[in-house]
Amino acid sequence: MPAPKSHIVVIGGTSALGLDIAKAAHAAGCQVTIAGRGAERAAGVATSIGAGVTGVHIDLEDSASIGPALREGPPIDHLVITAIMRLATTVKDFNVKEAERLVRVKLVGYVEAVSAALPRLKPTSSIVLFAGVSKSNPYPGSTMISTVNGGVVGMTKTMAVELAPIRVNCISPGLVLDSPIWKTILAKGPNPVVDAMAAKTPTKRLAMTEDVIAGVFALLDNKAINGIDLELDGGIQLV
Repeated sequence: MPAPKSHIVVIGGTSALGLDIAKAAHAAGCQVTIAGRGAERAAGVATSIGAGVTGVHIDLEDSASIGPALREGPPIDHLVITAIMRLATTVKDFNVKEAERLVRVKLVGYVEAVSAALPRLKPTSSIVLFAGVSKSNPYPGSTMISTVNGGVVGMTKTMAVELAPIRVNCISPGLVLDSPIWKTILAKGPNPVVDAMAAKTPTKRLAMTEDVIAGVFALLDNKAINGIDLELDGGIQLV
C-alpha cells in the first residue's frame, strides 16, 4: 500500500480501472492527481472522488496536452498509466487508421507521458504501465492489442534500465469480471466465454478490480520489484 500523503498521478484515472485505482489511493490517504480527456470532465471526476484530488486534461493522442499537464507541479512519488483504446481488427480486415491510434496511445503516448513527468519524479519514485494478457494469449481480433501490449512489456524493461533508480513495472490483467465493459456484457445474461474461462482457470475465478488494485499497489510499493510484467490471470496460461 502506498504511504499516506504520497503523491500518485493516474493517467487514465477518470474512468474504469484507472478511476478505481485513484479512489483506492485517495481512501488510503494519498495525494491524488487524475488525468483524462477534457479539463472540465477531469475536474468533475476529481471532485467526485474526494477533497484534495486534482484533475487535469491529458489526451495521449495529443502531444500538446501532455507536456503542459505533467512538466510542472509537485513531486510525483508514483505514476500509473492505465489509458487504453479498445480495438478489434484482424490481419485480413486491417483498420490502419485505428491501429495507428492505438500505437499512438499505448506506445508513443506512454513514453511521451513518462518523459514529460521526469522532472517531477524522484529517485525513489515508481511507475506502473498497463499491458494485458492478450500479449501472450491472442484471440481473433486482437492483432493490434496483442502487438501493442507486448510492446508495453518491452517498454517497461527498457525504462527500468534507462530511468534507474526509478522503478518501472507493468501489469497485465486478464478478463476483469467487474470492470465496466464486462458488467455491461454480463447484465444481458450468462456469457459462455466467461463461464468457460472461469472453469478453465486453475483458481476457478477470474480477476476482479480489487485484484488489479492490489497488484498495482504492490508494484508501486515494493522496492525490490523492478522491470517485471505482473500477470493477473489466475494461472490460465498454465493450462
